[in-house]
Amino acid sequence: MRKLWVCLAAAGLFGCEDFDKAMEGPGREKVVAPGGMATGGDISDVANAGKAAPAANAQPVVNPQPAATPTTDANATAATTEQPAAKPSGSIIGKTTGKIVDLAEAKKNPKIVEVENKITGSDPLTVSFNAYVSVTSRATALNFKHQMDILKAANDDKYPTFKEAEKLMKQLHIELNALPPYQLYAYDAKTGGLVLLEDKAEKIRLYKQNNLAIEDADKPFDTP
Repeated sequence: MRKLWVCLAAAGLFGCEDFDKAMEGPGREKVVAPGGMATGGDISDVANAGKAAPAANAQPVVNPQPAATPTTDANATAATTEQPAAKPSGSIIGKTTGKIVDLAEAKKNPKIVEVENKITGSDPLTVSFNAYVSVTSRATALNFKHQMDILKAANDDKYPTFKEAEKLMKQLHIELNALPPYQLYAYDAKTGGLVLLEDKAEKIRLYKQNNLAIEDADKPFDTP
């Protein structure tokens, strides 16, 4: 009955038969919008264009764990920082300004011995002083020798005494090489040169004071 009314209504336009064909015909084609007009699908695509696609196999974000702070073992730190006491050596005694004494007087002490003698050749004064005078005093070494030769010529060809030579050295500011405190220079008035002496008693005292082993050559002097 409903169809009849529909046919009657459509009959006035294109006939009932044509209406049935239109109803039973193939599905309607997609309506294409005229050029220059956006369809509903286009609008949807544009709206979603700014949205990033979800990453494939995205892993959930996990809060990173803070790095473990290394613990300090007080005993271990002390063990690594504490160093064993350094073994004493002869270098800890150090050196001091070279001292000069009268060889004739020094030899009266049996514990003061000659350890080096550079008095050689026909000019022991020049040889020995060049060997023992510090670099800063080399420039005045020749002047010192010249003054010594003048004193020798005025003293019946005898070298100046220890006192005279010591005074001249001070006037010319002659400095000798530094020595360990148990060694000293000695002036030989017979040759005008210098020799190197060692005070064994003082050396043994300093070695014992610094916990150093006494050298074999010095042991015979280790007496009261």
